[in-house]
Amino acid sequence: MNSEKRRIAYPLFAILFLLVAVVFAQAAGEPGSSSDPLVTKSYVDQQIAQLSAKINSSSKGGSSGSVSSAEIEQLKTDVGDLTKFIIDALADIQDLDKRVTVIENGFTVISMKKGQTLELGGGSEVILRSGSATAISGESGTLVDVSVGKDLLNGTAVPVQHLVISPKGDGRGLKITSDAWLIVRGGYTVK
Repeated sequence: MNSEKRRIAYPLFAILFLLVAVVFAQAAGEPGSSSDPLVTKSYVDQQIAQLSAKINSSSKGGSSGSVSSAEIEQLKTDVGDLTKFIIDALADIQDLDKRVTVIENGFTVISMKKGQTLELGGGSEVILRSGSATAISGESGTLVDVSVGKDLLNGTAVPVQHLVISPKGDGRGLKITSDAWLIVRGGYTVK
């Protein structure tokens, strides 16, 4: 009896599966319709050709045209807004690319002479490897010596081999008091 039920059940399941598949295929809709927004290149080309033909027929004076000057001005405004958005996004991407490159490149070794200053960008890290330097505070705070967990107040000697971070790029940095070697990660300016 079980084998007879199986002989009937398997074909019924297969037919049910096919019916469900057909129903879902029909529900998916026509490519390019509102129910299926993914379109092929040929569909896009066809739509562009139709729009071009409509614009050309109205510009030749053959009809009153279905595109008003207000609509054209709105399209010009929209294109201008989109162009600005794309340019701004591209600038942001390029800025982020520079930042990622700085981080990926790790530390940069620099040599500095007595009297020079190293101005650090926000989030920059520096380690004084040799020589001596004093801390320069910024407009809104100090450098942080994370090796000992202390702020380096303006004029404080920077210890050798300590990791120092500039939380903001507001003028914080190091004043070199004797020739020094440093390693820096992040933005900086030597003055």
